[in-house]
Amino acid sequence: MNKLLGYRQRIRQFYAKWEPWIEPALKGLTMLFIILVINTHVGYSQNLQSWNAVLLTVLVAALLPWKGLTFISAVWLLINTFAMSWEVAFVTAALILICAVAQYIFLPGFSLAAVLIPVAFCFKIPYMVPLILGLVGGTLTFIPASAGVLMYYFLLGVEKNADVFMRTTGSASGALERFPQIISILQDNDVMLISIIAFAAATVIVSVIRRISTDYSMYIAVAVGAVVNVMIFLVGGFTSDANIAYAEVFLGSVISLLIAFAAAFWLVAADYAHAEYLQYEDEGYIYYVRAVPKIKIAKKAVKIHDVSPQDTEEDENRDIEEALKALDAIDEEERKKESR
Repeated sequence: MNKLLGYRQRIRQFYAKWEPWIEPALKGLTMLFIILVINTHVGYSQNLQSWNAVLLTVLVAALLPWKGLTFISAVWLLINTFAMSWEVAFVTAALILICAVAQYIFLPGFSLAAVLIPVAFCFKIPYMVPLILGLVGGTLTFIPASAGVLMYYFLLGVEKNADVFMRTTGSASGALERFPQIISILQDNDVMLISIIAFAAATVIVSVIRRISTDYSMYIAVAVGAVVNVMIFLVGGFTSDANIAYAEVFLGSVISLLIAFAAAFWLVAADYAHAEYLQYEDEGYIYYVRAVPKIKIAKKAVKIHDVSPQDTEEDENRDIEEALKALDAIDEEERKKESR
């Protein structure tokens, strides 16, 4: 544990020292993953498929705040869907607007989570996002978690029905027929509904449990959230006709749990063995506070002693003097014995 704490402290110090360079690199890398996922699944704009456009967008995203990545992702997605069909782009814009308004009204911030969930789905570890959201946010973080699941399954349906949506007739009647087809992607989708419930429940449970005043509450919250997530998928799969890959859900939940444990360890390393209970009061209230100190690894003091040739000669002379004194003491003892 001490070694892990030492590594954690050194990494945090390294990040603090090089943050002006590391943070733009992280933004650019995140934007690159988002663009690759969009281009792979709904990349219908030839102009956005070129690496020149990708690299330019990544460089711009590296200079923007984290919220800017959400805006760029939405614009990139709308351009690609418009290249497929303006009807699909219209429905996509409506969904983005609904999610953005709900996010702005109830929970400003955390909008990037809704973008990262589809990316995490592609890497088969989407369950880590609600767990980490519950660690760093409040109960309302289920909003971006649910929005991310909604957008992922919508884009998945658009990708599967791309051939149908790209058949444009140019008439108003054809557009009116296509809108119900596009919206039907979200209808009777049991897997999407179960995923939204599981992600929302996991986020809320982690957020509530981590606030409880008990030892290792963050780790307990993450473990309970992961178990609840798996249980909801199991119950939902058995009680509906949803085709759920249980092995993928279980394996992805285990990997996500380990990542969430690492995130909890990165956020807070508390020394629960030395927790203190404090009491103080003011004019209106009496406060009972449980204070848990954070673990900090003390730096080892390193003493450097310069050895010069003069010091070496003095050490050698000192050794010779001590040896001569020892010989004189032995001779004196022998003389005393002979006199007796």
